[in-house]
Amino acid sequence: MKKLIRQFRAGYSALRLEAQDQGVVVYSGQEPGTKQAVAIKVLPHLLGSDPQIAARFQDLAQGIRQLNHPNITSVHKVGEQSGLPYVVTRALEKGHSLATKIDQPWAVDAAADVVMQAGQALEHAYRKGVTHGALSPDKIVVQDDGRVQVNDLGLAELQRLVGAQIDEPASPYQAPEQAAGEAPDAQGDVYALGAVLYNLLTKQNPKVIQGQVLPPSRFNSEVPPNMDAVVGRALASDPQERYPDTKSFLAALGAVALVPTVKPQPSKSGTHCLECGAGRQTGRYCRKCGAHLKQVESILDEPIQITKIEVGRVEVGKGVEIHPAVISQPMTVATGELSELFPQPLEMPELDSTSLWPVVSKEGQDRADQGPSGDTQAVITMPEPPAMPIIDWAEIAPPMPEVPVVEDAASS
Repeated sequence: MKKLIRQFRAGYSALRLEAQDQGVVVYSGQEPGTKQAVAIKVLPHLLGSDPQIAARFQDLAQGIRQLNHPNITSVHKVGEQSGLPYVVTRALEKGHSLATKIDQPWAVDAAADVVMQAGQALEHAYRKGVTHGALSPDKIVVQDDGRVQVNDLGLAELQRLVGAQIDEPASPYQAPEQAAGEAPDAQGDVYALGAVLYNLLTKQNPKVIQGQVLPPSRFNSEVPPNMDAVVGRALASDPQERYPDTKSFLAALGAVALVPTVKPQPSKSGTHCLECGAGRQTGRYCRKCGAHLKQVESILDEPIQITKIEVGRVEVGKGVEIHPAVISQPMTVATGELSELFPQPLEMPELDSTSLWPVVSKEGQDRADQGPSGDTQAVITMPEPPAMPIIDWAEIAPPMPEVPVVEDAASS
């Protein structure tokens, strides 16, 4: 161990011991050239001389080096020195462990997004022959931009390989078969993902009564029933009843219709399901297919009215004639069953224009025009314009001065 520490001191600056237990010793440091912060994890147990263990270590170390995914913490180096395995990874500075944020309020869609990102990291690792085996909120980092990073992929198998497991009480995120001593596998990681999602949704560890997991919706009304089924299957105690791999779990979780963070108000006039088309829905979920009903506010909820105005036209010598003009009329917006959901337009009152425009003189009444039906139409007599005054400018203008004669000016 001392030889290995001297090697790290020569290769990294600001080396400092961060944590130490029976299974792993953690150091922090910086790469001399780039000043990049790194985390160095050393397993304080020798690999031994068993050729099968040595071969498996080489395969596992190669798989860990090949991990390259946006949701996996970058691995800088994996190897062994004097028989002691170690892993050097990038230290995440702009983020927080999910364990420090597990008790905060989590919306259903945000919790599912965290688990989906972590699951995609695991799926990438499986293609490289690497499992996690010890996934928990401590191993998941949520960065400030929302990206999820999974730490310590393959570390649990390395500990098992050199006999560096820690004898601790079973973690609530550990699958029952793994707690019984079986090797880490993909189905164990599915159980861990389900337990993390359960904790984010309910703020408590999975509750199991007589072998059955209590649905998360019992503690959080925002959780839809189809998510209850997904979480329940992921947490099945029997691996045969669980999702076979992370890919299947992610597919089921991605198909869940998530509840929006803002509760929609139940529709008063009824709406249609966008999934199956069933009409006259009044709740939050479709009574036929169970899909979530989106509430859309529309100006069509207001009654459509017919508006008429009377437009006047002025003609010289005839006054004002009244002509009705329609400026707004209902437009067909739906047919079939949908048309029954729209209210009938309100009727506008009809006004008698003749009562509003009385005839001002007998002479005007005598000049009323005859309409097409023989009815007499009232005509308004325009008032005569006032007479313009006659001005004698000669009387009001001042006298003009006399103009001198040119000849008189020359003779003088």
